[in-house]
Amino acid sequence: MTQIAAEVRCMRSRPAAFEHTPHGHGDHDHIAAANKAYFDEHADKLEEMHPEWRAMSRKQVDAMRTEWPDLFDKERTTALDFACGIGLVSEPLSQYVKSIVGVDISQVSVDRYNAQAARLGFSPEKMRAVCVELKGEPGELDGAKFDIVICRASYHHFASIDHITRALAALLKPGGSLLVSDIKAEADDRELVPAAHHDTVPHTHGISEERLRATFEGAGLSWVGMKDAAAHLGPEGKEITWFIARGVKPSE
Repeated sequence: MTQIAAEVRCMRSRPAAFEHTPHGHGDHDHIAAANKAYFDEHADKLEEMHPEWRAMSRKQVDAMRTEWPDLFDKERTTALDFACGIGLVSEPLSQYVKSIVGVDISQVSVDRYNAQAARLGFSPEKMRAVCVELKGEPGELDGAKFDIVICRASYHHFASIDHITRALAALLKPGGSLLVSDIKAEADDRELVPAAHHDTVPHTHGISEERLRATFEGAGLSWVGMKDAAAHLGPEGKEITWFIARGVKPSE
């Protein structure tokens, strides 16, 4: 894999089209900036604020491995952890892949990710993160391509999941897989995200299988499927379901 420069300057993405959210087209930059500011401020306190996140991340990595075991080869598989945060997905994933590159727009999160990777004894070739907002342009990440791209608990934060999915699909090798874990929309379409977080979460009702399948196929990926992976009680005491989903880039 092409060596990725360790010092990548954080950039703001150009506006992308909005979807079925209560926000307008011009709010894309606001959503991205709000998320960056939130995670820059709270990255050092996330595990204290949300002690359940580490176990949830491991549970969803395990669900992906159980559902699609052939994707994980510690001698061969190159992985991209998109919206990697402080590394709660990369840490358990590191046991089952050859290398991981984390990508996030929060420099504070990236710094903590890399510090933790060093504490765990990993070289940058094994596990490292860079701070950059992908635009879906040719040559991003020094032209690197990956066997799997994983994005956990972040799709509901993106103004345009179509835009993001196209950018992630472009980073897959032919035959590579995009794996997404996020909040599943309920049949009654009830709101699942508290109002206090609406500045950083445009998809407040979760994401339906129909919507995600259309997004994957629109990005040129073959739809494999969606499975329930975990559940927890939301702020109003109602159960929230988390899914795992997979799409595959056609082989050349």
